Amino acid sequence: MSGKINAEIENCVRNNINWQNLPVHLKQILHNNQKDYERYVFNYSLKNQLRHRGNLARKVFRNEQRYYELLVQKSVNCLCLFPYHLADIITKGLRVTPFNYYLDVISTLVKNDKSYDTLPNFTAADCLRVLGIGRNEYLALISDLKTNTSKLLFSKPNPMTFLPKFPIRINIEPWWKVEVGYVLESDIRYVNDAERSLIDDLIDFGSQTAGKCDYAVIHSLYRKGLIYLDVPISGEDRICIPPLRNFVMNRVSGDYFENLLYKIFVSTDEHMTMSELANMLQIDLDTVKQAVSLFCRLGFAKRKDPLDDSFTAIYHPSWDKSKREAHQDDRPQVTPLNYHSLLINEDGTGLITQENSPKQQKDNNSIEYVSDENNSDFSFPNVPTPSPVQETKRTVTTTTDKGSSENELSSELEDVSEAANKSLKESPSPKSGKRVGFLFDSTLTAFLMMGNLSPGLKNHAVTMFEVGKLCDESMDTFLAELEKVSLLDAEGEGDVSRYFAHAIILRSTIIALRNVLPGGLDLLRLECLESLDHKTRDRLLEKKYKFIISASPLTGLTTHVFNIPFFGQFYRSSENSHLWSKLFYYHISGYGPPSLLLCKGTTLKSLPRLFLGYGKLLVNILHSDSYVINSENFRNLNDQLKNGCILLQGYGIRAPGELRYEAFPFNEKDGRQTMWSEHKAVRNLRNQLDLENTCGFITFVNTGVADIGCDSYDVDVHMERPRVKKKSIPGGAVEVKTPSSEPSANIVSTKKANKTITPELTSPQDPSEVTSFNRQTPTKRADLKSPDEDYFSVTPQHGSPSNVFMSEDCNELLASELAKCEPTRELVSQGSVEIPMQSDERLSSLDSHSKEDFGEPWTVLDVNFGVPLFDVDCNTRICEYIVRNLCNDESLQRLPAINAAMNEKFLKFIKQCLYFEDENVGLIKIGKILPHPRINLAFENGKVCYWNGK
Repeated sequence: MSGKINAEIENCVRNNINWQNLPVHLKQILHNNQKDYERYVFNYSLKNQLRHRGNLARKVFRNEQRYYELLVQKSVNCLCLFPYHLADIITKGLRVTPFNYYLDVISTLVKNDKSYDTLPNFTAADCLRVLGIGRNEYLALISDLKTNTSKLLFSKPNPMTFLPKFPIRINIEPWWKVEVGYVLESDIRYVNDAERSLIDDLIDFGSQTAGKCDYAVIHSLYRKGLIYLDVPISGEDRICIPPLRNFVMNRVSGDYFENLLYKIFVSTDEHMTMSELANMLQIDLDTVKQAVSLFCRLGFAKRKDPLDDSFTAIYHPSWDKSKREAHQDDRPQVTPLNYHSLLINEDGTGLITQENSPKQQKDNNSIEYVSDENNSDFSFPNVPTPSPVQETKRTVTTTTDKGSSENELSSELEDVSEAANKSLKESPSPKSGKRVGFLFDSTLTAFLMMGNLSPGLKNHAVTMFEVGKLCDESMDTFLAELEKVSLLDAEGEGDVSRYFAHAIILRSTIIALRNVLPGGLDLLRLECLESLDHKTRDRLLEKKYKFIISASPLTGLTTHVFNIPFFGQFYRSSENSHLWSKLFYYHISGYGPPSLLLCKGTTLKSLPRLFLGYGKLLVNILHSDSYVINSENFRNLNDQLKNGCILLQGYGIRAPGELRYEAFPFNEKDGRQTMWSEHKAVRNLRNQLDLENTCGFITFVNTGVADIGCDSYDVDVHMERPRVKKKSIPGGAVEVKTPSSEPSANIVSTKKANKTITPELTSPQDPSEVTSFNRQTPTKRADLKSPDEDYFSVTPQHGSPSNVFMSEDCNELLASELAKCEPTRELVSQGSVEIPMQSDERLSSLDSHSKEDFGEPWTVLDVNFGVPLFDVDCNTRICEYIVRNLCNDESLQRLPAINAAMNEKFLKFIKQCLYFEDENVGLIKIGKILPHPRINLAFENGKVCYWNGK
């Protein structure tokens, strides 16, 4: 089943479309079987944690309790997030709290010998928040299990023995709601009077706002599992996303809810209400509120409180920060649902111990684990059941140490939260109006995370990668971290120094472009924008941004052209777009290194002739960066050609070519750019591409071989079939060979009276084709003894040798070379070839135009549109030109039409390269993905043509 069809069926399930109203084509896909559709509805509802009531699941599976039991079991097996939106049933009805739910998740991983990276990102983040188990703690858990494994066969310890016995302290916001959980009469023995009073109020009057209750009482009841927390979000709420903390980068599961979380990450901002967000994404408002509620619960988002600070006066006095810190040193709480081996005595003042406990003392710095060998008696299997068991004094001591450690961790997290809230309150009023969007890809975030640049920079890099956006509100702290990066720290680091360079140039770019518009500047990750459908992406960008500037070059793919003004790549990209674009720039400029675009499946048996003299070759392949090889290793490319096409280029004689980056638009007043702006390639590029109203840079290369360009310049590609080859055969006939794409020609022979008549020998129409015969007057030579005698008996016109092809262009070039060495007028003999020297006027003309004759030492290697982050000079010039000239309204209005015109020329070039001119293929239409080359293409002598394999 294709992804599009699957999405249609999922949409029908979410919209409660029953079998009778299902579209006909979907019924056919489901084999016109209603049972198949009901089975799909049931599995989809469990996987996506849909509520039983109000959905199709109620019609296909009527046992509601069993449905939720299966939902929890499937969620654990699939390592999904705890279904917080179903807590009123899961926690209150089945007594499954987030704590024992994630205990089962971790236990499932351990039993199946899975690595920590198996956990999806958001599930791992919630496990860390609730259990305190991150990557290091999980590795320690695995180590403990191996250490305590008996040498006897099949005697692995129970993972629950080593898992935490109660949840760590979490951050609770005062605007959250407190709901009563599943409370038994036996649980009341373990609560004090204040806790019992709050439970009574929750039972009698319903949910309470956390800020109106005692801070210590809420945390105590939460850790005992007797209450659960709801994070209410309304359609008028606004949120902001600060730099991520405690985010775990493992993997993405790809399910519906996770995809929605990432869409909201990149789409929302603090100026947009939840209703507006749902309308823009065209998603149900309740689903959006469910996702935003999870963000606030995990601490990845903060709600913008519309109320003034005076409203905080109605909060309970215990919510004061100083009083909160006083509660951090309380003794560890006992959780009735999860105490496993702890039991408070009846008066609640102490702990009763048990002898011969299997618990061993752990290191004080590690998380303490206790034994749990009880079976579940809940309606849902695998949920720990409270069983009064006693513990030793050693366990009590260790537990106290752990509680202290947990209190310190919780205090640190709450201090971070307080600092974040304080910074939000003290920040200046938010900027209004549309913003500038700066587009980057995953390469930049990798540079910021891989390099040891700044301690606080990694959090921002994680935010840029996972959220897909860094808003202007967080830009001040981001710039402060970038300011700590110094190139002096990169000395002696080798390739790592480019990480430092990217960070420094990125900072100067943000500073230069941030104040172009009053709204500020946002950093946008390309891959996250591409995860949105193009209509949603266009609505988002048109609503929030006036124009977008792209970092260059981008390694990510842009499958749709931006509707708003965009300073960057003007064409839709695919895996082979960089191969096509290079040939495009070479052809329209008439300059570039000799290049071959080879189709998949091509085999190189010898070094192509156009690379003779080159010792270094540049290899451009799919899904990877280009690299340099020695020309004698060309056969190694045959393995690459089995998997995809390759662009092979001459890159140097003895060493790789020297590179030079020059920014455009060119500044005619800058003497340093005069030479480059007058380059013949730049002149031709200006005629075909708009280099004045766009921005970017041209990469020049000096391979050591001068580029003479193309005299007969033509912007159109004329793809001609290879010339017919003629070969003499015994009997005086001529065998005509044609390419494999054409039907083979017949052998031309005329036999009369046992005598073979040789047809007329003709010279080729193309003067560049080398041949060993010239045109002959039509005479019959039936008296020749052999074809070889006939071959050499032909006397060419003008007295030229019969086996030498004469070209005036070659004569002129050789004469000019000899004229420089010996400027005298005489006949120069080389072998059997006599070349007459030109006149004195011709020699003087050659001297005055030596540059045209001997070509350009620098040629074009590539053209990129956007702002580079690796070259300071280019970056500075481009940013300055954008601020001064290109960001005015008149230029921005013209930009989409300019990009569209350049894109049309690019697509026309590709169409002309796919087929020969004499092939009647009709109208060629290129879809979203650029096609792979159908025939091998060569760029030489300033134009793209068919490569015949030599």
